Amino acid sequence: MDDPGPGGTGTRRRGRARVAWALVCALAACTPRGVGTPEPTVPPPPRLSVQQVTQLLPPHVKEREGWARDVLAALEAEDVPPSPSAVCSVLAVIEQESGFQSDPAVPNLPRMVRTRLEEHADTLGPLGHKALASVLAGKAAGQKRTFDERLRTVRTERDLDRLFRDMLAYYEAEYPTTFATMNLASALFSSRRLEDLNPVTTAGSMQVSVRYAVEKEGEDADPVKVRESLYTRAGGVRFGTARLLGYEAAYPQPLFRFADYNAGVYASRNAALQAQVGQLTRVSLVLDGDLQLYDKNGDPRSEDSKSLAALLAFRRDHAPELSERQVRRDVKKEKEEDFESTETFRAVKRVYANQTGESPAYAQLPQVTLQSPKLKGELTTAWFARSVDARFQKCQGRYRALTKPPAPPRNVTGPK
Repeated sequence: MDDPGPGGTGTRRRGRARVAWALVCALAACTPRGVGTPEPTVPPPPRLSVQQVTQLLPPHVKEREGWARDVLAALEAEDVPPSPSAVCSVLAVIEQESGFQSDPAVPNLPRMVRTRLEEHADTLGPLGHKALASVLAGKAAGQKRTFDERLRTVRTERDLDRLFRDMLAYYEAEYPTTFATMNLASALFSSRRLEDLNPVTTAGSMQVSVRYAVEKEGEDADPVKVRESLYTRAGGVRFGTARLLGYEAAYPQPLFRFADYNAGVYASRNAALQAQVGQLTRVSLVLDGDLQLYDKNGDPRSEDSKSLAALLAFRRDHAPELSERQVRRDVKKEKEEDFESTETFRAVKRVYANQTGESPAYAQLPQVTLQSPKLKGELTTAWFARSVDARFQKCQGRYRALTKPPAPPRNVTGPK
């Protein structure tokens, strides 16, 4: 439960309200607020009802009221008012990621999984494939089909998840006493973590990272229960909405939040900073939105990234008042809103404005090539963001049509 004191529920609700206001201001001109300035010229956004949300869904969607209720419940859980912009943002991501399917089918899933397993078996030496074949020949309690037979017919992430859980349970209960190659089987399933062998690491209608969902639930979360929740309509929407709208960013357009959904929180903001540092230092940087290097679990690595090296060069040449320790400390906040309040962030923006005479952009689409066994061809974060944004704009168009006042009756007069 949130602490009702400073930084607790009251602060959180005000923060989520600012998220909603930022979404509105991204679509309309807002008057800057300050001492002696008037209130914003844009009125507070309307709060949509279940019936209105059902009318914003694409025409082909079934169970319309169920989807509408789950979207509104997810926004309420994040304390984000159900404005047309917030609702359309969520609907656009659902449509992009799953076409409004709670547990979407994954093309060629059996082949992808078998390839992953065989690659891992290759690392175990000549007996690795024997150990894999032995495990796949087993059956879960109460099942008539072998794991190999079940693997050939998996269609969705939930099918695969349950298959892996049954395989792990079978190994733990039967394998050590049944097979002579138990040491290789132990290596095959050494970590007891589905993520190590399962090529599908996102789930549900909004394709949320399973790791993110488990972390959001807290230290005591049961990963199995979280996964099962992701495969439901309500759970997939709840975790996806939190991932999309559960943080504050002053983006001028929803487009950049859509890019963040794919590349990571604040990736668009950080990509703009990378571009500005690169221009000031004349260092060519990949604008991926990451100022540090990260391992497969999302934890910072010890070695310096090229972006961090460029920031240290910027400090030396343009902001000697900053210490190296300060820069390194500030960069650790790159996944937080507070990064914008650091001396390093402010120095880059200040020097860029002075050197170029231009106002530094707050956001820029990251340059990230998407890596996923689910994807065909080479796609990028920019492609993803623009594709979601196109769906968002169609949703906004449906809302405008819904609220458009009726045309006045034509004054038709007959012959005199």
